[in-house]
Amino acid sequence: TTNPIAVSGERRSNGNRAKRVTIKEDGRCPQSSHQCDNRSIRSQSSGRSSVYFDASEGGGDDESYRSLGGDSFDESFATLQIDGQYFFNAKDDPNISKEAFEGIHMYPPLPTTQPDPIPRSPISVTNMQTLLHTYQHSHDSAEEKKNDDNADIALEKAGAALENQAKRLSLMTLDKAKSAEYLGQSTNLLLKELKVPNVREKGFPGELTEDELEAVKLFQSELRTRDPVYRQIVHALSAVEKEAYALCRFLRARKFDVEKVFELLDDAKEHYTKAKEQNFYPDLEKVLGFTRSVFLSQYPAVFSGNAKNGCPVMYLRLGMIQPDGIKCILSLDSVDRFFWNDVTFAFVNILKEGRRQNPQFVRTENITIYDLKGVSRSQVTSDTFEMIKVGNQVMSSFPETLHCLLIINAPGWFGFVWSVVKKLIDPRTASKIEVFTNAKQGAKRMEELIDNSQIPTDYGGNGLSLAEAASGGGSVDSSGAPSKMVVLNQLLSLGKGKHSEKSHTFELEDSKPFTLTVYTRCKVGASAALYRGADPEILVTEIDVVGDKDDVPYQRTLGAIQGPGRFTIKLKAKSVPGVFLVLGCTSARG
Repeated sequence: TTNPIAVSGERRSNGNRAKRVTIKEDGRCPQSSHQCDNRSIRSQSSGRSSVYFDASEGGGDDESYRSLGGDSFDESFATLQIDGQYFFNAKDDPNISKEAFEGIHMYPPLPTTQPDPIPRSPISVTNMQTLLHTYQHSHDSAEEKKNDDNADIALEKAGAALENQAKRLSLMTLDKAKSAEYLGQSTNLLLKELKVPNVREKGFPGELTEDELEAVKLFQSELRTRDPVYRQIVHALSAVEKEAYALCRFLRARKFDVEKVFELLDDAKEHYTKAKEQNFYPDLEKVLGFTRSVFLSQYPAVFSGNAKNGCPVMYLRLGMIQPDGIKCILSLDSVDRFFWNDVTFAFVNILKEGRRQNPQFVRTENITIYDLKGVSRSQVTSDTFEMIKVGNQVMSSFPETLHCLLIINAPGWFGFVWSVVKKLIDPRTASKIEVFTNAKQGAKRMEELIDNSQIPTDYGGNGLSLAEAASGGGSVDSSGAPSKMVVLNQLLSLGKGKHSEKSHTFELEDSKPFTLTVYTRCKVGASAALYRGADPEILVTEIDVVGDKDDVPYQRTLGAIQGPGRFTIKLKAKSVPGVFLVLGCTSARG
């Protein structure tokens, strides 16, 4: 599901240098991994640049690293404790107990490249014996039993490899952490150690021991007698997950300790109940006031395609997140609505697609890819961690849904960041993380896990572009209106004096209808004008962008236009500084 962890910030334009962004018919911008549709836009701005920037702009790794002093991180970054989809009982404590690593060896979270084998007997909770490994393999031949023994040996080796990865990443010294090279070497060693054949996973239906089966029975029985909301949480993904797999997923998260699973459920109960009262916000446009693609233009976490093992793949481009833009469109107390919608609808829909493509796919997991291209220290803000907290409150209802996490295009200074991040995650999560500082190695690993037909065009594959995926996935639009694609994404910060006016110029090179909307939380607001042409400029429309309440996000439609032609947006502050987000949207269809 959409991972709430992200860094956020802004990009500034390099003077008033004109920029041309060319978009191919498939929605891909060849210069970078921008989200945009099939048009060409020339843009020139006197304010902050569009989110559609070349990630190579700005300072390099050395410059970014120099900005990372030992005391430069916010205190909240060092003390935040997280629990949820990827984070289990995270403690900000360098002394990690030996027990913390036991779950890795007992239930290794193995990255796979193909669907799980079909059980010889159908899995069913009406016949609990089908969950046992011994039942599924009771009629094995001598050769098959030998292979089964070898699989146990392979599992032990794989478990040791993943445990070692967790120890390397969780217990590394600060000197090593300062080097991203260490993280890359650790990942290379992990992938080498995982190259053992015939590995079978533990803790899944059809692979249980007698003791694990008793835990499943007890868990199922307790769910029937305790607060009904516990059962609702466990079966929240029942549209795509059979009961046996749901029970085992929660139990794997706590090493088949039933009481500890109920502790996890206690943590999730309050937030789940609140969201359930709203049916998990099926119509994002209705509850937030804008389409899903508008949110994703500021927080680009997008599901696109399925991996070779069937798992949905979620891409989060951290260098393209705009915290000021997020604050312009919504308040943090409503951001959980997106996360609930994302896991309940987008994640479920793409899991269904994975099952349709291959009925053998039975997991309720996703592969997540963090793309750190363009990330800088300025993108780590206190608002980031507030979103993390909100997102992980949601994800605490969905444990063990991460298959593996690839961090690609990690800059040279990422190791220093990791020295702080590692305090926030538990060893089991660390064992699922692979870090790639070399772009080619990261791309190779993606190709090992994901077929080229499913890899987005942004990363050289033949799948949908991330812009197309962002405009069409997940949310239910009760009005039946076509999905919108964001093609202009401009953040303008108005100050005082000579900084009280900002402008942004762009060119449309086709005649597709295009609607401009201004988002802000500045009550006093600004005057906004849209002009067409140059020498002379012709006024198309002019409005006052003024709110009703202090510090509450709102939006005003500037107007609808059609190209081809050159257009300029001009904003002038009324009296006080403010940040304004200008988005241009067009239909994702036709």
